[in-house]
Amino acid sequence: MKVLFVNPSLRPKAPHRYLPVGLGYVVTAVKEAGIAFDLLDIDAGDYTDSYVEGYLEKHRYDVIALGSIVTHYKWVKWFISTVKRLQPTCHVIVGNSVGSSMPEILFHHTPVDTIVLGEADVTIVELLKALRSGKPLGEIVEPFKPIPHTNGDLPSTYEGKGVAGLVFRDSKGRIVNNGRRPAVKKVDDLPWPDWDLFDVQTYIERGRLTAHENVHYYAPEQAVVFPVNTARGCVFKCTFCHYVFWNDPYRHRSPTSIVGEIRRNQEKYGANYIHFWDELSFHKLGPAERVLDALIAADLGVHFTAAVRSDLFGRPDLAFEDRRRVAEKFVRAGCLVLAFSLESGDDDILDAMNKRVKAQFFRDQVKILREVGLVTSTSLVFGYPQETPETISRTLKLCEELNIYPSAGYLLPFPSTGMWKHAVDNGFIRDCEQFLLDVTERQDFIINMTTMPDDVYVRTVTDGLADLNRKFGNTLEANALFKTGGYQEHDKNQTRDVDRHRNYVNTLNYATVAGAV
Repeated sequence: MKVLFVNPSLRPKAPHRYLPVGLGYVVTAVKEAGIAFDLLDIDAGDYTDSYVEGYLEKHRYDVIALGSIVTHYKWVKWFISTVKRLQPTCHVIVGNSVGSSMPEILFHHTPVDTIVLGEADVTIVELLKALRSGKPLGEIVEPFKPIPHTNGDLPSTYEGKGVAGLVFRDSKGRIVNNGRRPAVKKVDDLPWPDWDLFDVQTYIERGRLTAHENVHYYAPEQAVVFPVNTARGCVFKCTFCHYVFWNDPYRHRSPTSIVGEIRRNQEKYGANYIHFWDELSFHKLGPAERVLDALIAADLGVHFTAAVRSDLFGRPDLAFEDRRRVAEKFVRAGCLVLAFSLESGDDDILDAMNKRVKAQFFRDQVKILREVGLVTSTSLVFGYPQETPETISRTLKLCEELNIYPSAGYLLPFPSTGMWKHAVDNGFIRDCEQFLLDVTERQDFIINMTTMPDDVYVRTVTDGLADLNRKFGNTLEANALFKTGGYQEHDKNQTRDVDRHRNYVNTLNYATVAGAV
């Protein structure tokens, strides 16, 4: 059985590249199971669609597997259709959120064969073994039980039993849903991604551009950037968010395992800059401090970045001396940037988002981090139904107060989220697939669920960002207020203490973390 894994290119025009953590875990699991495969890395190779089509014409496969995020649906649809046109008998597998969050849409509008739901490490191996042996993937449970969904009036999948974690098209064309596989309980047991399966040198050379310019263990041009997944999932369920592990418990790796992988990457590849590639790297001070203590003790001489929430240091019920102590340890351990989202400066909108934080948490956390010398990277989401010119102003005023230029974007309701259900139920999205075909990036205006007219909504956000930019020294061109291009492009002549967020071509980067097929 000939198998091909495909790594799509989410942003082919981007100058930099990130090693694909999710795919790294998946292909490593397949390799460990003794299953041979080829890898078509479109991202590393800068391959055009014409090249991909030519490759599929020349190379025949029994199984082709890929995964991506929802904003890449249009390309995924093209790819599936192209495979089936050129290789009709090839079994096509799709994973990550473009599959997990909307199986009804994918099966109705594409000739996909199988979707992997959620965490893929174990499921993909069982699936490939079943396909190799010719064993059935499962069967529909009788009497037929349609599974409810929020994707409009599309046909439902039907409850099935068989290989857990799969939705598949059976021989009669029915869509069978075997249900989700229980998550791996101990993520320490999973093998570290084998980066030798990829063009590591290309990723090292182009990954250097993702390192923050305030490195001080070495010169910026000496940065060797690698990702490390420290945790899977998130403790919280924001209504605009969906990730691969949405239905799984939050699980974090042990400090020993994390340090061990960093050391492996350092010894084997020369890694000295680590992106902790997670939806949420640290959710509480205690677990965070244990990892930091291990990093400090290991003394590896690496810098790192991580994703947290504004309640890590901003919660008023936590002793200030404890928050300050842990923040200082982040610096001692080599941290340069902590990413955590404000999203909105309005507490009512934060409640609607189910963020379970207050704007004051963000304010207090930024102040603590700035005192110890850490850069704050943050994002905003404009466009909740409660949004008004006043709430937009309140949010941007908070950014001004704290000297932060954010990664700003418009609310994009994605499948399987609370806001997707709101948009579909209230007629903001009438054709689910067409909406997904139209979606580009969150910096592009696509949908308006506020009571403001479109022009007022867009003008209020754009003018507010322009005003913020003026107050911070006019370092951004008018066409870069949303797609800023990164720190290095507009901080060169910065004379004020302003933190800015890179949000041009790596928006939603954490969405591609482990679980992608």
